[in-house]
Formats: sequence, C-alpha cells, structure tokens
Amino acid sequence: MPVEAFVYGGLSAVIAELVSYPIDTCKIRLQVQGQITDDALTAIKYRGTYHTLQSVIFEEGFASLFNGFRFAALRQATYGTLRFGIFFTGKKIWNKRGGSDKNLPFLVSLGVTAGALSSIITTPIDRMKVLSQSTAQSRKRTIANTFRRIYSRGGLSGLYQGKWPNAKRAAVVNGVEIPCYVFVKDRLTNTFGLEDNTYTQFLTALLTSAVGILFSQPFDTAKTRIMQQKTYRTDIRVYEGFIDMCRLTISNEGQQALWKGAFPAWCRNAPWNVTFFLSLEQFRKFDQWINKRDQSYF
Repeated sequence: MPVEAFVYGGLSAVIAELVSYPIDTCKIRLQVQGQITDDALTAIKYRGTYHTLQSVIFEEGFASLFNGFRFAALRQATYGTLRFGIFFTGKKIWNKRGGSDKNLPFLVSLGVTAGALSSIITTPIDRMKVLSQSTAQSRKRTIANTFRRIYSRGGLSGLYQGKWPNAKRAAVVNGVEIPCYVFVKDRLTNTFGLEDNTYTQFLTALLTSAVGILFSQPFDTAKTRIMQQKTYRTDIRVYEGFIDMCRLTISNEGQQALWKGAFPAWCRNAPWNVTFFLSLEQFRKFDQWINKRDQSYF
C-alpha cells in the first residue's frame, strides 16, 4: 500500500502543531481550572485567552507556552500520520470503486473510524502532553522520564487514562473536520465553480475549524480533565468516566463549562487547520510532480 497519505499527513500535522501550540496551552489552562475535584485547580486564575497568554509569559516565561511540545510533535507524528493516512487511503479506495466525495455519510464514518483507532493507539503520548501543559513545570522532563513516571504511579492503566474520552473526541473531530473539508471543497469547486486554489482551500479550512469546535469541545474538555487527574492521590475526587465528568461539571459549574476554552480552541484550531490543509495541498502537488502523475495518490 502506498505510504504517501500517511507521510504527508503526518508532516502537515507536525507543521500545524508548531504554529498553533501556544494557543493550545492557553486552552488547556482554561479547561482544567475551576474543578472542585482538586483543590489545586479550584481557583479561577485565568480570564480568557489573552489574559492566559499574558499570565503564562509574565509568570513562567515565553518558553512555558511550548511546555510539552516534544510530546505534541511525537503525537502528531504518530496520531496525525495514522488518522490522515487511514482516511485518505480509505477515500482513495472508495473513489477507485466509483464512490463520490459527495457521499457525506461514508466520509463521516471513515473519519470516525480513523480518528478513534488512531487516538486509542496514541493515548499515552497524548496524556504526557496534557500533563506537561496543564500546570507550570519546575523542570523539563524527557519523553522517557515522563513515560516512566506515569507508568510507575499508574501502570498501563495510568498511561491509557482517558483513552475513551480521547477516542470519542477524536471520532467526533475526525468525523466532522476531514469529511467537512473534503465535502465543502468539492461543493465549492464542482457546484459553485470556484477554482481549487489557495483562497478556496483557506475558506474551506476556516469553516471546517468552526464546525469542528462546535461539535467536539465538550469531548475535548472531558479528555483534558480526565487525563490531567492524578489518580494515585487519595485526597481528590476522580472522575469515573465521560458521563460522570459531564454530570459533575454541569452541576457545579453550569452547562457552559463543557465549552470552556472554546474560543482559544478555535483560535488554535483555525490556524492549525489552515496550516495543515494548505500544507497537505502543497504536499499533494509535490506528490504529483515527484511521481510524474496527473493526480495525487491521496
């Protein structure tokens, strides 16, 4: 099986992660505060995206905005490679058999499958990333040290803590964003007659970001809060799962708390998707040129 979709998908994801990472740190700081389950996180320290950005830089230094980037890069190099590779390989097979990009239910089911499988496999990396971003770090830890630390305190279950909320979030994100991009771009170019150029791709990626956040933010909040919890401690209330997290959050903080960090999430997601899809389109052209074919593999 050709590996172009996997390689170019992973490279595009790493580039997009680098561009948007400081905003992702702000989003996670906003998501974890206000929880009554952990006294260290009960206080509302940050007030919005700009205040979070300003506070982190002033109190911890600019480099703190990139806490855990090594984990994020590794995550995208694995998770990004898998989810985009599985999706675009599946779509290519579908197209070869006469399937259309206008078949939204098929694209959604393919995106959901690719996202869920990829996220479960890479959950340990995602948890290391969340832990490194959620609070100030007194010293930087290597990937190997962080892995050993989590495993020594929680074993294999500690490494895979939050795997189901993570899988649900990834299923929703991938079931919405990738099919949305493919479907909307197909409609804009084939129905409305727009050229398949950078402008069209930029507009499609922006719309994809907004739709993705609308559907996925509650799952993202659940994933962040569950992964951030230190289950080895006996003095905190540990969430029993996605439903329990939602119930406690709504009862103590209100329904809107499930969308905590939605604006920084969009501020992060918009440049992420724009960078990713524009990079992927360039890799698609490169694939056509390097392999001397009329159409890219993916």
